Amino acid sequence: MQIDAVKRYFAREKESLVDFLCELVEIESLTCHEGDAVELVRQKMMSMGYDEVRIDSVGNVVGRIGSGPRVLLFDAHLDVVDAEGQDWATPPFKAIRTEGASGWSENAEGSENAEGSEKTGSGRICGRGTVDDKGPFVCTLYAGKAVKELGLAENCTIYVVGSIAEEDCEGLALGSLLEELHIVPDQVVIAESSDLQICRGHRGRAQLTARFSGTPVHASRHREGINPIELALPFLQGLQELDARFPSTDPLGKADAAAVDVACKSNSLSTTPTETVVTMDRRTTTADTRESILMELQALPNGECCTLEYVQWKAVGYNGAQLEGEEFFPAWALEIDHPLIQAGEAAYRDYFAADPVVTTWGFCTNGNYTMGRKGIPTIGFGPGKMELCHGPDEYIEIDDLLAAAGFYTLLAARLGS
Repeated sequence: MQIDAVKRYFAREKESLVDFLCELVEIESLTCHEGDAVELVRQKMMSMGYDEVRIDSVGNVVGRIGSGPRVLLFDAHLDVVDAEGQDWATPPFKAIRTEGASGWSENAEGSENAEGSEKTGSGRICGRGTVDDKGPFVCTLYAGKAVKELGLAENCTIYVVGSIAEEDCEGLALGSLLEELHIVPDQVVIAESSDLQICRGHRGRAQLTARFSGTPVHASRHREGINPIELALPFLQGLQELDARFPSTDPLGKADAAAVDVACKSNSLSTTPTETVVTMDRRTTTADTRESILMELQALPNGECCTLEYVQWKAVGYNGAQLEGEEFFPAWALEIDHPLIQAGEAAYRDYFAADPVVTTWGFCTNGNYTMGRKGIPTIGFGPGKMELCHGPDEYIEIDDLLAAAGFYTLLAARLGS
């Protein structure tokens, strides 16, 4: 049976997969410093026999398996957040393998007693990026290899992408790759931590500024000028009230609006400011658009007194590429009965002998580009506990890695059959 062949395959590949993840974790690939990780992945894809391996102009690495008519893309990002200031029990950029932890069977209802689903206690790997997002990436990398060597998904072209700069500007680099290389996927799988649950959407993210200008005067005569702090105060109060009014929507829940920074420009502390800038984080649902967010903020008290703008993210990539994007990342949700979700559910049942949980992410991913902007059917799935993302003592269960790689392989086989 195909399922048994996939499980045997990853039992054989277990040590190779673990060793490569450990090697990748020990590269400190902070955003815009992913070059060494990208090169390591490129070499690995070549040695694995990927049919084509490329690095695009901004620095993403992509490998292709097959040349069938249906195009399936797996994406996971290679950049990680810094661990500076966090209290880790082990060095964050040293991959530490421990033995005996429980595996994926505790995540699937009824799976502990299912044939082939018992806890194997293969241990875990600790280190920055094991969960977010190098562990999920390595699973897609090995799934591509499995698809080729087992002769699965012959009607499929499979792309495995190690994308960059996701932590700071999700979707920007992946979108650049798809446009530059003229890749048009029929389906996309975002490999991010999901507790081995199938995610069919996520809330979006936006970052905006409200800029209030004043007429500076000496503080001893402050009533004679216009104080931008005082203009901003009713606006901030209105922002809190707006946040409390957001309704809950299905399936993404409530939106959020929060002030995350207030900065003033002033000639001296004896003078009222020339400018006050409020920076806001806005978590969105599919009910929100770029324009509707601006309109709701303009309607707040003193909203007409400020200049509202989306923050522009700018950086220089590891290869010198100029990266720039607007900090608006739309929410998305794939309909529950979509064929891609049905294929994901079937692949899950095949591997885990249990019914999957279908849910949504609370955080934003590169899916904001594929589904949110381009409408390409997208789901998410990944090993690892979502609560460990960006935190200290990040770790991933080895059994979960093998299970995710098996799931990706079986999903590709279903979609490419």
